[in-house]
Amino acid sequence: MPAKTKAKTTSAKWTKEKVRDAYIKTLLLEGKQPNSVFKFTDDLGMPESEFYTFYSSFDAIENDVFKEMMAETIKSVQSDKAYAEFSAQEKLLTFYYAHLQVLLAKRSFVTIKWPELKKRATTPDWLKGYKEAFLNYARSVVGDAIQGDEIKERPFISDKYDKAFWLQLMFVVDYWTKDTSADFERTDAAIEKAVNLSFQLLGDTTIDSIIDFAKFLWQSK
Repeated sequence: MPAKTKAKTTSAKWTKEKVRDAYIKTLLLEGKQPNSVFKFTDDLGMPESEFYTFYSSFDAIENDVFKEMMAETIKSVQSDKAYAEFSAQEKLLTFYYAHLQVLLAKRSFVTIKWPELKKRATTPDWLKGYKEAFLNYARSVVGDAIQGDEIKERPFISDKYDKAFWLQLMFVVDYWTKDTSADFERTDAAIEKAVNLSFQLLGDTTIDSIIDFAKFLWQSK
């Protein structure tokens, strides 16, 4: 007996992009997610079943939006021929500046979603694709930095550097969402100081001294 197949049909009116844009508009106007997929699709005059041909949930839409903004940033910086000649520190600075330009196009959306992170101990589903893409990018920057002697390779610690830069990105975006200065000048200054500090800490003996002192305290118990 042939296997049963489930036919998926979508109207010509709706596409993944249109559903996503309609969702973002609804979120911005209401200030929160719609109460249900049924309510959202009913307001659009769209069958609820058709929504699921594009997305499984509202979180899936948001994950798609954030992941796309990260991918756009990485593609933008890496397509610049001069980027390949930059130091690792310059690459990270370039990334942050470029990323905020990408986020600017959806600043209202980002400023609604970002404060939710303070209520969570773990990465929410809507940010997981974004985080994974950034960590992959950060690992390449870390590799360049170690190879170029900009930061030190340390046993059991070097493989956590990408997580440190993830926390730095979280700080940068959070600072940017709250920045009221003209053309976000304060954010630009914060980025430069944060990146400079991180490379200084990872590059010199400061961390080694902290580790040695921590070991001493632990062994002295």
